[in-house]
Amino acid sequence: MENAYQRKKEPELIRQKILAHAIQLSADKGVTGVSIQAVADLVGVSKGGVFHHFPSKQKLLEAMVITVLEHLDGVIDQFIQADDCEYGCFTRAYIEVTLQKKIVGMEHSWSAISMIMLTDRTFNDLWIHWLNARLERHAVTDADLELKILRFAADGVWLTAFTEVENPDETLEMKQELIRRSYP
Repeated sequence: MENAYQRKKEPELIRQKILAHAIQLSADKGVTGVSIQAVADLVGVSKGGVFHHFPSKQKLLEAMVITVLEHLDGVIDQFIQADDCEYGCFTRAYIEVTLQKKIVGMEHSWSAISMIMLTDRTFNDLWIHWLNARLERHAVTDADLELKILRFAADGVWLTAFTEVENPDETLEMKQELIRRSYP
């Protein structure tokens, strides 16, 4: 006879819930707002349940960044598939994604996670590895120095927009101009 009070074990579902709630917490309260206890409370498991999946807060944060980068890959690929010009297709997708405050599927988390990648060396290394892999993958279409300059410019616009120094209308205007310049 099955115990009515015993929960069915679904480790992958629990792991995904932990990640989703941790990402949401980081979006709402920043990385410092992500505590093992807060995540456990949101998921409805014990702290030990969180530690079963992620042996430390650092490993949980690392998994969050990796999850976001995997999602980002899919969004970038969608932009590339919709682009009818091969030259600069990754750069245009990069500019589109970089200069969006909200990315489909990551509506609340993109800004918080991108700031984690900027401020923590471990997470910055994950970002650099991701970017280098994408640049290698798109070497034929996006290796030109002009395109590299445009990606760096997008990073600068992102930083000013993120810190809210930039006017949103100016950010949009800059984004459109960077994309325009990415065509042959």
